[in-house]
Amino acid sequence: MNVKEAIQVLEKAAASDVDDIKDIFSAEYKHLRKALDKNTPHAVWDKLRDAKDFSVDYTVEKARTVDKSVHENPWYYIGGAALVAGLIGFIVGRSNK
Repeated sequence: MNVKEAIQVLEKAAASDVDDIKDIFSAEYKHLRKALDKNTPHAVWDKLRDAKDFSVDYTVEKARTVDKSVHENPWYYIGGAALVAGLIGFIVGRSNK
């Protein structure tokens, strides 16, 4: 057997294997697609709703914590805001020469 004949044998084997694999996957894909169509949208929406609820609760909790802290120590926040505003004014007001 020469190299050309060996390559032809390998090509025939590869072609038949590819067809077998395509048949198997297409049959399994149909079953998988049906299962995903039935279950996925509801599961995804449930997870998204849970994530939204968690993020809203977390944000509200942190906002209340910051509000309480600002009411207890307002001068720290006023000073911080003034410092940030001063830095922004300094940076914007500089001349680029």
